[in-house]
Amino acid sequence: MKNVLISGIIVCFCSLISFAQSDTVKIAAELTPEQKAQNDYNAGLNYLNSNNPSMAIQLFSQAIQNLPNFEKAFYNRALAYIQLKNYNEALKDINQALQLKATDEYYFTKSIIFFHQNKKDSQEQALQKALELNSNHPEANYYLGMLYFNYQDYDKALNYYQKAIQAKPDYAYAYNDLGSTYLMKNDLDNAIKNYELAAKYASNQAFIFNNLGSAYRQKKDYTKAIDAYTKAIMIDDKYYIAYINSGAARIEKGDLSGAKKDFETLISKDSKNSAAYNGLAGVYIKEKDYKKAKEMATKAIDLDPKNGQAYYNRGIARQMLREEEEACNDWKKALELGITPAKSFIDTDCND
Repeated sequence: MKNVLISGIIVCFCSLISFAQSDTVKIAAELTPEQKAQNDYNAGLNYLNSNNPSMAIQLFSQAIQNLPNFEKAFYNRALAYIQLKNYNEALKDINQALQLKATDEYYFTKSIIFFHQNKKDSQEQALQKALELNSNHPEANYYLGMLYFNYQDYDKALNYYQKAIQAKPDYAYAYNDLGSTYLMKNDLDNAIKNYELAAKYASNQAFIFNNLGSAYRQKKDYTKAIDAYTKAIMIDDKYYIAYINSGAARIEKGDLSGAKKDFETLISKDSKNSAAYNGLAGVYIKEKDYKKAKEMATKAIDLDPKNGQAYYNRGIARQMLREEEEACNDWKKALELGITPAKSFIDTDCND
């Protein structure tokens, strides 16, 4: 399924972590090691929440020097290392925190480290550990759903996304990814239902409306598909995939002038967008202006030599212009790049 975006990869991890709140300590003339550790820890939290992880690490380290078993300091220093993308040091600290106190949040944080390291088996194990301690952890359920979605185990993905929503009923990203899972199972009604719920709880996210449009487009409800794509563009006029999808839906609906406007608008914003030029090639093929279609497809290929759909469309234009050998070469290249419909043209129109 093309053009379906899975939200979890673009969610900022920091939004999933609740930094511990500062604990109040009494200031005395002579501070004990515990009080010094607490002061450094509180200051470290302030720097962490102010997006200064380097200074936070320094202060958490001082806290640990004064209080070697300060598990909250190890945990938050791990978060600071994650912000710096120093995942090896983050893993050391989260393991130390877990030795001192095993919590669902610590295991979830460990899973995020493995997520960034692309260690899927270890990520799965850490998420399962988190759920053993708290089966209602919404993010742990969500990330397990995302993991199984990537494994193409859609039934397990559905199960964990649904558990995430049970734990957090307004979880927009879980609704979105649940919709994408139903889309992969070709259950368009449930896909649309969940995308609409996602849009209800996150009405400012362009990718959700783009996904909703793709579900309606598969259902051949082009009016609603175009409406959803238009909303995505209104939210973010630089969300270029929505222009492409809107143009494609308009072609399928028969609105060639509207499709041309979508593609030309995108080109005015991004003159090097290969997909937009290929979209125009598709419009010109429908209008039987094969010379112009060939020109637009060639421009798309010049911008992206791996645009298989552009080779496919140029092959059609060249065939209609009686450039049979060149058309066959284009279709062979399109098939090489994964455009399987090119094979039928090769079988029927190409001698070799």
